Amino acid sequence: MDLDQVLGRATGWAAQAGGALLRGVQHVRLPGVGQASVTDAPERAARRWRAVTVLRDPADVEAAALPPLAALGDRIEVRVTAAPGDRGAELAARYRGTPSEDEVGDLRAALREAKALLEVGEVLRVDPQPHGRRAATPQGAALEGAAQAAPREGVL
Repeated sequence: MDLDQVLGRATGWAAQAGGALLRGVQHVRLPGVGQASVTDAPERAARRWRAVTVLRDPADVEAAALPPLAALGDRIEVRVTAAPGDRGAELAARYRGTPSEDEVGDLRAALREAKALLEVGEVLRVDPQPHGRRAATPQGAALEGAAQAAPREGVL
């Protein structure tokens, strides 16, 4: 086996390990801090409201006009309420039916993008890096895998 094959396999293993670590860290629960939806039945957890707090007055938030949420169409319910402690607005959404895991990831990403549009006016992107490509190392592959999963998983 030549060096390129060894590096290719090591890169693949590192990407898999990074993804597994990312999935595990996502469901870490601190004692006494909320209830993890991972302990619920999958159907119930998928139907939960996903919410973000937006630093805007609730009257200024028009959820139907936000492109990330509008792209999901009539498949989702959206509500805007005042956030606790006068901290702006709480923008929440959930699917009308039972969504798949991918659809839940799409909803999380759409809420994050809607928050960015309301607060900053644009959605900032990590990729492509202005300095070029990361080196083909196991650590670089793990970082690439984590950066790809972050918009849908909400970890980075």
